[in-house]
This record gives sequence, C-alpha cells and structure tokens, in this order.
Amino acid sequence: MSNLPNIASRWLSQLRDKLPEKRVGLVPADAFFTRKVDLPGELSWEDKRAFIELSLEGNAPFPVEQLAWGFFQSVNSPHAFVYATAKARLKRLGFEDIEQYLQLFPGFISFFGETVSSPTIRFLSQNGVISALYLVPGNPVPEKVISRKVMGDLLTDDSLLEARETMAGSINASGYSLEEGLWLGEGFDILSDDSLLFRHRFLQPEDPGKVEERLLPLSEAELWAADIRDEAFANTERIVRRRSSFIWKSLRVAAVTAIVLLFLQVANFGLSTFNIFRERTLRELEPGAVRVENKLTLAQRLTQSTEEDLNPFLLMEAINPLRPDSIYFEKVRSRAFDSLEVEGKSSEGVTPVNAFADSINQLAFVDSVENNSQTRNNQTSFELTISFSSLPEEPEGGFIIPDEDEETPETEEGGE
Repeated sequence: MSNLPNIASRWLSQLRDKLPEKRVGLVPADAFFTRKVDLPGELSWEDKRAFIELSLEGNAPFPVEQLAWGFFQSVNSPHAFVYATAKARLKRLGFEDIEQYLQLFPGFISFFGETVSSPTIRFLSQNGVISALYLVPGNPVPEKVISRKVMGDLLTDDSLLEARETMAGSINASGYSLEEGLWLGEGFDILSDDSLLFRHRFLQPEDPGKVEERLLPLSEAELWAADIRDEAFANTERIVRRRSSFIWKSLRVAAVTAIVLLFLQVANFGLSTFNIFRERTLRELEPGAVRVENKLTLAQRLTQSTEEDLNPFLLMEAINPLRPDSIYFEKVRSRAFDSLEVEGKSSEGVTPVNAFADSINQLAFVDSVENNSQTRNNQTSFELTISFSSLPEEPEGGFIIPDEDEETPETEEGGE
C-alpha cells in the first residue's frame, strides 16, 4: 500500500511528459525600440491599451500590423513603458514560430517589479545583451531602457563587467545614481500555475555573487499585455489554456480517484479474505465452544440445585390464600427457585383472574406477575408466571398435602 503514492506520482509524471514542452521566449533587448507613454487618469484597462496602441502607431517607424509589441503598466505608475520590434526581425533572430511559446517577452522583463528608494540606473544582462534600466522611487515601471549587445564569442564574468563599465560611461545618467555591479540572468522556471520564477546572479569585480530568485509579479491581464504577440492571439490562447488547465486538473483528480478506488478495492479484498479466515476459524472452534457452554449450563444447574433448592409448595402456599373460590389450579410448575408457573380455569370469567393476579403482584416478596388469560366457549383459562424477589416464609404447621386425585406441583430444572 505504501507504494501507491509513488505509483500515482509516476503515472502523473508520465502523463506530464507526453504533454507539449512549455517554453518562454526572451527576445534580446537590443531588438526593441522603446518609449514612455504618459497615461490620462481614470482609464479602464481596455482604454489604456487602446490609448497606448494609438500612441505607438503615431510614433513607430513601421505600421502597427508589422510590429510585435507589448507594454509594462502598474497601478503605482502614471505612465506605461512600451516596446516594439518588427516581426521580420524576430524571424531573423530565430523566433519564427512565435505561437509555440508559452510567453514571449523582451529580455529586460526578468527584473520587472523591483522598486528603488532613489532615482537609480540598474544594469541587467540577458542573452548577451546589457540593458540599463532607469528607475524612479516607488515605481516598478522603468522610465527608460537602453540596451546594447555585448561583443565577443565567449562572454565571461569579466567581459560582462567590462561591457557594463563601458556602457555606464557612455549613457546619460543626469539625475540618476549608477547602481554598482551587474545583474546576470541565470535562467528561469515555469511553475505549475504558469507563473515565472527568474534567477539572477549579482556580479561585482572579484565577486561572482550568489543567485537570487524573483517571481514575475504580473496578473494574467498584465502578463498578456507584456507579451509581444497581438491581442487576438492572446485572447484565443487564454481560452485554450484555461480549458487545458481544467482538463489537466480533471485528469489529476481522476488519477487520484483511481488510486483511491484501487486502494479501497485491495482493502475490501483483504477484509474479505480476513473474514473468510475468521469464519473458518469459528467453524473449527464451534464444537468445542458448544461443549464448554453445555458444561457451563450443567454446572450452573448443579450449583442451583445444590445452593437453591426448588420449593414449589412454598411458593404455591404463599399465593393460594389470595385465590378466589371461582378459580382453581390445573397445573403448577417451578423452573427456578424464584419463579412459579400456574395454569388454571375460572368459572366466572376473566375478572377474578385479573383481580387474583393484581393481589399477587402486591405481595412484598413478589417481583412481577405475567398474566395470560383467554375466554373460549364461555370458559376462561389462564397462565400466570410469577417471579419472586425473595422466598416467602414457610407457613406454620407445614404445607397442605394435596389429595391423591389433585394435581401435584411439578419441579423442573430445565424443562417439564
């Protein structure tokens, strides 16, 4: 049973391996032209996108239909940051089938969401391109991004730091402080909910730095706004992914349910086998148990006969004074030392029988009286079962010995 979770994990892993591999494309940042777009206040999300697209159309060197573009926006920013590149250039860079990617972004997106306490220029290297991000306090959306390709076939930490120094000396940093070092992209992970976790290493002279992880803080709408593919593709893809996510979750639930059902089936088989074993054992033990029970019953009867002698005459003599003249006994028997069974008839109907039973029940040493009477053909017969809480005292002068033709009380130790 302990292997069932491992089996389920292996099945889900095999199912996951059959799904298409998820890929995220990071286009080199130097392929884009960028600009800052100031936004009017109180615009809806749809109106913001339309406003940004209109602004891009008026300033882009190509028709919007030929561009792959996106933008960063935040509720904490009064402006959006727009970036675009020609679709033909994407193909030259190797991004030919852009629909195959889970998301497609410019390389400098990996640091989006960071804020600073004073105007700062931060340097980020991704895909052999160094970008200078102009950041202002409390605003995760950059004011400006300048990107340059690092020349050379082999990009070492030293060559990257040298390129960073060259770039820092050539850009306009008026009003900004230059952040020391360089953040180097070290890859990313696609999490189960399709969110992105980027890794960066902070380089400084003679310090390789440690790797830090940052989750890309974008909602679904903001994520697709940052994606450089067109809005029609984004809308269609969102629907497909939601449906695929539902199917995948359903498959996982179905797999877990199958494992649970299998576990219950195995458990049921095990319990059935155990019950069969117990029933067989009980059948084997039953003859011995019956013998023991019979011996115990016999011992109890012997004990009762020894310690508590049956005395039906004493019990009958205790109730006889209460008997009306219209009632006579036909048979009296005692099955235990504290009980008496009386059978008889009444010449005046059932009323004297009920009164007789009530009178007996009021005796101090009587525990209960069970009265079963019936009238048939104007003849009333009855059966009284009397239980005594204690034995009555023997009457003075002994018992009245019945005549030979009268019914003698019967004493039983287990039957008539």
